[in-house]
Amino acid sequence: MSVSLSGAFSSPGLSSTPTVSASASKSSGLNLKPPSVVQQFLEYASMTPAERMQADMLSQLGLTEDQFKAMTPAEQQKVEDKIREMIKKQVEQSNDKRTGLITDISV
Repeated sequence: MSVSLSGAFSSPGLSSTPTVSASASKSSGLNLKPPSVVQQFLEYASMTPAERMQADMLSQLGLTEDQFKAMTPAEQQKVEDKIREMIKKQVEQSNDKRTGLITDISV
């Protein structure tokens, strides 16, 4: 019997689980279990709001934190610039017009 556990517990900003078949883990002796929902929640809850936002933005760009860390500093800067633009666009499109959300100091 072979059971695939691919992406069953994935969530934006959290690492995806490896694909493991029940027959493969029994025969090779590996005991790879996907993180439980509680473990994923605790991992996400322990993130700061900035970390959550970055993880969500990286997810929207199709990147993981590990892929981002593996990039060169120049590539990371390009991704950070793209994230900054995405955040700015979100705030501008928001109906929430509180003072200080975006500050224009070019005046």
